[in-house]
Amino acid sequence: MRQRADTLSADIATADAEIEWLKNEIIHAQLSYDAMANAPVTSPIDGRIWEIMTSSGEDVQAGQPLLRILDCSNAVVTANVTEAVYNDLTVGAKATFRLAAGGPDMEGTIVNLTGSAGAAANLAINPDTLSKEPFRVAVSVPQLTQPDKGCTVGRTGRVIFSKSRNSAP
Repeated sequence: MRQRADTLSADIATADAEIEWLKNEIIHAQLSYDAMANAPVTSPIDGRIWEIMTSSGEDVQAGQPLLRILDCSNAVVTANVTEAVYNDLTVGAKATFRLAAGGPDMEGTIVNLTGSAGAAANLAINPDTLSKEPFRVAVSVPQLTQPDKGCTVGRTGRVIFSKSRNSAP
């Protein structure tokens, strides 16, 4: 009986030691999970989250896009124009942008002309939803990127092209 009791006591001690070891393993596994489940995401630019491309609880892989950042430091205005207006414009020509909400006219420079080809997929407002005209003009407007005004992406207005201003420098 004594030998059986000693054997059972040894089995209990072994089980207790294994329980302690498993408790420590659970703590380490939880810490490892917490470290991997909540990882900081850094961006090379200051901006706003424009689109979240994953959902909560989704497993992601290295290199998979998680979100899209909106770069507010370089606002570009896009305008849909008729073919006649498009044919009179040149890259580098001057233009004026006037916010629909009012305010001063802002000087800009034409930086891209897109004919009947599709517009870039990374525009804040898809030009196809605004007009049926297939000709698009991108105008850089530095005054829209003033830090004290916040992010002005998505605001609407009017781009004015003047024949006297369309001579490239």
